[in-house]
Amino acid sequence: ESNHRVNEWLIHHMDESPFHKLCYDTSVTSKQINDYLIEHDNDSALQTDGNYGMTPLHMLAMNPHAPADSISTLLNSNQEAVFSLDNEEKTPLDYARDYNVGGLVGMITGLCNQRNSSAHDDQRETIIEETVSTSKRRKIG
Repeated sequence: ESNHRVNEWLIHHMDESPFHKLCYDTSVTSKQINDYLIEHDNDSALQTDGNYGMTPLHMLAMNPHAPADSISTLLNSNQEAVFSLDNEEKTPLDYARDYNVGGLVGMITGLCNQRNSSAHDDQRETIIEETVSTSKRRKIG
């Protein structure tokens, strides 16, 4: 009963923030998140509401019904949002820990995958630079 009252309160206090409201909907899907991002661009993932300083990812992380794939979809659109602090000095990771453990695992996995991908990209760049450098030296000599 108290969860229902909190949900109702949150939904009505987010009337001016449609993306936030969508993210706290109990039936939110990754398709809805993706469609919103396509229509409004990925920067909408960093918009904060005027009352609490929360991003849509904060709201999604607080939503105990949000599937991990919807959280991953939003996280992948703009990973900076995962480190955004709200007015309570909490990140989406803090809320996911408390309200959506599956979402927390999804966020951590997404961050690890991004880090590994970036490391591989850096390695590829280094290999390309070394190859080009070696190739230039061979032509000169």
